[in-house]
Amino acid sequence: MSELSEDPTERARKYVAKFENALRSSTLVKNDTLVAPVSLRRVSDTMERYLRDARYYLNANKPTTALASIAYAEGLLDALIFLDLATTK
Repeated sequence: MSELSEDPTERARKYVAKFENALRSSTLVKNDTLVAPVSLRRVSDTMERYLRDARYYLNANKPTTALASIAYAEGLLDALIFLDLATTK
């Protein structure tokens, strides 16, 4: 098992890359009768904004803020999966 680096920049870059892979392999559920499509889109859009923020902060040499942003994005994706509102391949 490889050890995670404690360097915040390296860690943030890896975290962003892993999240991008997870996001590409996930699909939002289209026909959920309990959740309005607009609500799913809002969560999905927010997730994408957090990802963009993480990339921005990495490029701005603010890796700690990038880590916080990508963690928020991952939390939203996890919540959608746990609620069966998204699936993964």
